[in-house]
This record gives sequence, C-alpha cells and structure tokens, in this order.
Amino acid sequence: MNTSSLRHSFSRDQVLIAHAVEMIARTSLSQDDFAEELSKQIHLSIPEKARAKEVPDFTALAATSDTSAFLKASGSWLRKVNRWLSGEVELASWIEEAWVLALDAEHQERCINELASRHGLIGARASSAEAAPVTAFAQFVTRMGHATEAGSSVLADGVIDAADLPHLPGFIDNLLAVESRAHELRRQAENELARHRGEKPSLRVAG
Repeated sequence: MNTSSLRHSFSRDQVLIAHAVEMIARTSLSQDDFAEELSKQIHLSIPEKARAKEVPDFTALAATSDTSAFLKASGSWLRKVNRWLSGEVELASWIEEAWVLALDAEHQERCINELASRHGLIGARASSAEAAPVTAFAQFVTRMGHATEAGSSVLADGVIDAADLPHLPGFIDNLLAVESRAHELRRQAENELARHRGEKPSLRVAG
C-alpha cells in the first residue's frame, strides 16, 4: 500500500494504521511483534498513561515468571491492537506518538513524512546517536539518488501530467525523504553555528 496517492483522503489515524499494516505485510515483523513494541513504546513515552490505561508491561510480566498472567495480558492487548489495526475501534490520540515509534525505521520515516506533508511541513527526525552528521549526509545522498531515479521517469518528457500518475506516489515519497534529511542536516549546522555565536539553537519548524 502506498499512502501518498491517498494523502488528502486519508484521516490522520488511517495514515498511522496504513503504515503499520504495510510494515506487517512486507516485513518479518508480525502483528504480535508490533503489539509488543507498541506496549513498550507507550510505557517508555507516557508511563503514567500506560498505567492508567492498563497497558501491559511485557518486560515486567516476563520477569515474574507468571505464565498465566502473561498470556492473559498479552491476549487482551493483542485483541485491542487488532481492533485498532482493522479500524474497528478508533485509534486514541494519546497512543499516536508511541504508534509511530513502534514502526521500523523505514516505515517510521515514511509515516512521519506522510503526516507532516498533510500540513505542508517537513517530517524532521529527533536528534540521536543515529543522526550523526556523516550518517545523515550519507542517507541524504542515498535518498537524493532514489529521488533522481524516480524523477527521471516522471520528467522524461519534460512535464508532470496525467501520464505520470503511476509514478507520482513513489516520486513524492522520495522527495519527502530528501526534504527530511536536508532539513535534519541544515538544523544541525544552524544549531552548531548558533552555539558558537552564543545564540539559542534553532527551533524553527520547516515548512
């Protein structure tokens, strides 16, 4: 499933669900794996809410060696996640951030870009060890190559028109990835420059 072609008709929760369903269908990760990772991310990002909503902590349950309690909690949680994935139950707003974090790296980036683009923004990633400048630049170059390859098909005749419709979703996805990495690098450079000038780091949202 490529949600780019449906960007303006999908609601926010449908975009979140679409990327999770696609990840489960196209990778070795199962629905159970996603449900367990979702539980983990909820406890890490909003522990108070996790306790209030009785989201099972599988790490803690496994440590107790109480097999019965583990199976009961996991069964109930899996049914709840399945209802979210199927659209049977509306995805709660408090779970959205953890939902994105529970996706693998590729689908997480695409989901963030998809959501950001709905508001004319760029889906910048949070800084982390993985976001080292050299790594970010290598990923920028790689995504630029993918965008160039996709764009060569779209722009072969010098225009973007109805004949290009089959290629546009992939082209858009690649351009969003390039924009995201470019913004990540620009922000790191701006913040370092500001630090040496004694200024506050940039908090601007790309648009």
